[in-house]
Amino acid sequence: MYPQTHFLFAFLIASIFAKYGVFDYKIVFLIAILAVFMDIDHFIVYALKKHNYSLKDAWNADIGGKYKGRTFIHHYFGFILITTIIIALFFLNKTWFWIIALSYYSHMFLDYTKLNILKIREKTTIKFEGFIERINKFELLFNIFLIIGIMLLLI
Repeated sequence: MYPQTHFLFAFLIASIFAKYGVFDYKIVFLIAILAVFMDIDHFIVYALKKHNYSLKDAWNADIGGKYKGRTFIHHYFGFILITTIIIALFFLNKTWFWIIALSYYSHMFLDYTKLNILKIREKTTIKFEGFIERINKFELLFNIFLIIGIMLLLI
């Protein structure tokens, strides 16, 4: 999924918790930002392997299917390690427990769950400042529903 989808999904989930007073909307925003930054590992692996530190080049190589790079946090070992850290945070600091847990698990849920039950396969290409996005039309539709859900929670 693309960064905007990770942001919107994490924002929606965290907003539900904020609505019930678990934390405030500054924390909601932080959770959504961190859910996006979980994918910084793509750039790190690209930069280290290719010795190219251009975010645009790394992005376009990943989108174009020329390069797929993930670190351990997107795999089984990373899931176990991050879960262990989250459990420890539960006992040490509840605020950081919620921040890391919601940002990480919302991100992983979107990365590994097949949500496209309608089997919409068409893609649309968006170009902005040299960055290319080939986004599935299902994901665009999903983003619209996420925005509607967020708006409904905020009123």
